[in-house]
Amino acid sequence: MSSTKGEMVHVEVVNTDDWISKLSDDLLLEILSKLSTKEVIMTSVLSKRWVNVWKKTSQLCLDMRTIAKTTTLLPNVSHQVTKVIKDHCGHLERCTIYHDLLQCENGMLEFWIQSLVNVKHIKDLTLENFSHSWESKYKSICTWGHGDVTLDLPPRSFSHPSLTSLSLGQYSLEAPHAFYDCLNLKNLKLIGISADIKVLHAVLVSCTSLEVLALEISSNYKTSTLKIENQYLKFLYLSLYKIKGVEVTSPSLHILSIGSLSCGIENLVIASPRLHFNRHFWPTTKVFPHPSFYISCLDQGETIIGHELIMMNVPNVCMKMYASMSVSVDLTNAKEVEMLKQVLVAWPREMQEVEILFKGNNAARNESETCIENKQNTFWENTKPFPNALFRANTVWLSNFSGSNEEFALASRMITQGTVVRCMMIKPSQPKKLEIEDTIAKLKELPKGHENLSIALF
Repeated sequence: MSSTKGEMVHVEVVNTDDWISKLSDDLLLEILSKLSTKEVIMTSVLSKRWVNVWKKTSQLCLDMRTIAKTTTLLPNVSHQVTKVIKDHCGHLERCTIYHDLLQCENGMLEFWIQSLVNVKHIKDLTLENFSHSWESKYKSICTWGHGDVTLDLPPRSFSHPSLTSLSLGQYSLEAPHAFYDCLNLKNLKLIGISADIKVLHAVLVSCTSLEVLALEISSNYKTSTLKIENQYLKFLYLSLYKIKGVEVTSPSLHILSIGSLSCGIENLVIASPRLHFNRHFWPTTKVFPHPSFYISCLDQGETIIGHELIMMNVPNVCMKMYASMSVSVDLTNAKEVEMLKQVLVAWPREMQEVEILFKGNNAARNESETCIENKQNTFWENTKPFPNALFRANTVWLSNFSGSNEEFALASRMITQGTVVRCMMIKPSQPKKLEIEDTIAKLKELPKGHENLSIALF
C-alpha cells in the first residue's frame, strides 16, 4: 500500500485462523475438562466447531446456587438444567446437581434422576439440596437434615447396574424404597441426612456391596442403635447425632474415621479383625473425631478415598481441637511407611493423641510380600523430619513395641524433632517385655524437642 507521498506503508496482516478449533475432539474435551460446566457450555458461542463439543464431556456440575436470585428458584432455571441433561450426547460418567426445594415438590428432581441413571447410565451421582439449612450445616450439628426437604422417590431409583457411586446431601429420608436392590452401589455418602434408624437399616441392608460408606446422620429418636454389617466395607466415616449407639461388623474394614458421635464410648462397638483400639481416646462421654487406619498396600484410588475420609473431619473447629488417631503399620514395608507419612500430615493441626500399633512380624510379612515394589525400608537413614517438620501430637502411644531398628528409629525421631509434645507411652510386645527396658533407657537419654516430654511404659 502506498501513501499520498508515494512512500510504502507496511500493514501487518492479522492471522484470524482458529487453531484451537482445528484440534481433535479428544484434545478439546481435555481442555474442557479443566473448566466448570458453566464455562464449558459458554464455549459453544466461540465458533461452530465448538457448538456440540461440550455435549460430550464426561462430567457435569449443575450448581443452581450460582444462578439463584431468590430463596426459591424460578421454573425456567430448572428447565435449563433439564435441557443440558437432555442435550448431552456423550458418555457421561459423573454428574453433580445442587438444587432447591421446588425441584423436589414438582417432580423435576425425580425426572433428572431417571434421565441420568436409567437413560444416560451414569456411574457417579451427587445430589444436594441447598435450602435454608445449607448455610448452617457446619455451624450446628442439630441442623442436619432439618431443611424440611423429603427425598421421596420411586422404588429402585438407584438400582441401575451402571451406578456405582451415590452421594446425597441435606435431605429427610422417610422411606427406604428408593434404595431397594442396590447391589450395584460401591460408594454411598449420606451427608446431612435426617432419618429413622429403621429406615437407615433398610437402606444399608439393600446396599450389600458397599466398599465406601460415609454417614452424617441425625435420627429422630435417641433410643436405637445403628447396626452396620457388610463384608466388603473397606472405608467407613461416621458422624452421628441423636443415636443411642453404633455397632460395626466388617472383616474388610481398613479405615474408620469418626467425626462426632452423640453416644458414649461404651455404646460404640467395632468388630473388625484389622482395626484395634488399645486406647480410649474420648475424655468425656462424647465421642470426638478419631480416624483409625489399618495401613496396607492400597491402590492409588483407594488411597485417595482414605484421604477424603480424613478431610471430612476438617470443617468443624471443635473436631480439630479434640482429634485423635490410631494407625496399624508395618515399618519394614517402604510403601506402608510412606502411607503412614501421608496419613499423619493430612490432619491440618495438632492432634491430642496418636496411637501407632506395630503389626506382628509374621502376619505383616505375609501381607507385605504381596505388595508391589516392596523393599526394605530405610526411612531412618533420611535426615528429614518424619512425617514433616510441622506435625505435632500431645501424646503418642506405641503399641506392640519390639525394639526393632525401625521402631527405635521412629520413636527417637519423634522425640528429638519435637513431634510428641507431652508424653510418649510405650507398650512392649509380650515376648520382649523385659528386653524393652534397655531400649526405653536409651530413648530417655536422647535430646528432647520438648524439654518436659516424659517417656514411660504402660
